[in-house]
Amino acid sequence: MRQSYSRENSPWFKDRYIMLPDIIKSWVDSYVNLANARVLDFGCGHGITALAMAMRFNARVLGVDIMPDPAECLPRAHAELGIGALPENLELRRIEPGEDFREGDQFDLIYSWSAFEHVSQDIFDRVLGQIKSRLSQNGCFFLQIAPLYYSAEGSHLFHRIPEPWGHILNQESIYFRKLSESCESDEEVAALWSCFQHLNRLTASDLAQRLHRHGFEIIREHKTQDQYHPHAGLETVIHPDVLKTNQVVFLARHVSC
Repeated sequence: MRQSYSRENSPWFKDRYIMLPDIIKSWVDSYVNLANARVLDFGCGHGITALAMAMRFNARVLGVDIMPDPAECLPRAHAELGIGALPENLELRRIEPGEDFREGDQFDLIYSWSAFEHVSQDIFDRVLGQIKSRLSQNGCFFLQIAPLYYSAEGSHLFHRIPEPWGHILNQESIYFRKLSESCESDEEVAALWSCFQHLNRLTASDLAQRLHRHGFEIIREHKTQDQYHPHAGLETVIHPDVLKTNQVVFLARHVSC
């Protein structure tokens, strides 16, 4: 059974199976031994990064997502790696938004990659509380978001409307029309517009404050900025740092640790 990545695999798969797990591992190596660690992938999408954590690092992984995407993990893994079944140390589940899943379970590492911007504002603090309650005493929470809402590509629609800050500068009806004209089907328009409408508009500083409020200590952080320069008028209503910060990465632990 072929389990390793090869140069023949797709760039999409390579990013999720090689690059993202390696980044997460490099951040948590000093705090968590992933071999046999209990790991939660929050917002796992198709589950490819969770699969890598299980197969490459021998972690015991639970991946959860509110979308049906986890069902695509095995077909994609079969196409890319040739495997016929998911490993026994990997479980993927679809959950409801805000669901208090696996009450009592404890994880050595909880990570989330480009998922928390989709957590609804009305349940955001509840979800952070759930994350905190699921961490073991010495566990780590790795949290990455990109792009943040107020950044140049923060609409998540930039691949269809390549206008920096277009979601902020355009009248909403005009922005919707531009999306409709750029998509290939009504179904794509509906899916992308729904994604845009449900973004929670977090800023990096707001996220840091919420983590502290829920009893996390941020032990490492990293931010990246857009290459674009905001329209001068935009900077008069939104702080330039908020407009420029595209990505935020936090590694956090319990304050008591």
